[in-house]
Amino acid sequence: MNKNTAIIAVTEKGVKLGRIIFNEIAADFFIPAKLSNQFKGNYFYYEKLQDCYKKLFENYKNIIAVMAQGIVTRMIVPFVKSKYTDPAVVTCDEVGRYAISTLSGHEGGANLLAHLVSSVTGAVPVITTATEANRVYVVGIGCRKDTSSQEIEGAIIKACEIVNISIDDIRLLSSAWVKKEEKGLIEAANNLNLYLRFIPKSYYLNSFYNFKEQHAPMKYFGIPGVAEPSAVIAALNPEIILER
Repeated sequence: MNKNTAIIAVTEKGVKLGRIIFNEIAADFFIPAKLSNQFKGNYFYYEKLQDCYKKLFENYKNIIAVMAQGIVTRMIVPFVKSKYTDPAVVTCDEVGRYAISTLSGHEGGANLLAHLVSSVTGAVPVITTATEANRVYVVGIGCRKDTSSQEIEGAIIKACEIVNISIDDIRLLSSAWVKKEEKGLIEAANNLNLYLRFIPKSYYLNSFYNFKEQHAPMKYFGIPGVAEPSAVIAALNPEIILER
């Protein structure tokens, strides 16, 4: 147990989704001992779920639980002490629809972790802390490779000025999966204190929105666009206020 993040699942379906997360995020993975013959690998196997949660609370800063929210709530109650010291807990349903910031959302980093998980699984990040939940705007970002953080930040600030909103009104930045290692984009999000979500390729191809095709994204990535589609897909009941 030498990592900051733990993933835990309770069912076969949960383990399958957990492995997807495990393959993308540096973490230790805990699965039921009864599934050890079916799932072999660099995993930890547990007998009792409650005992495992106790161990996770004592040894990890982040916990990604792939199971029902009700199970997570019952398991963590005995160990919860303070939002300033408790680990960040994110709950994922077993089919990957949602990544719910469950415990230590703002101070502990669960809100950030929920967006990280969503970038892997395509889940909708569910954030309920007041300061984040009241933000309504999503900014889609498309950029050339190695674009500087200063250039991206400047473009975001300019866009806010055009539509007369504040940076504090932005809920998150959204971009395509191919940009997840883009240093300038990641730095810009950090500098502006904004969450960053990356959308999997399948979401662009299976979306019911009729996106206008852009030449470069179609040629290099096989998707109609990056900036505008990323914003629309990540938004709830989207209404475009500033086109690409």
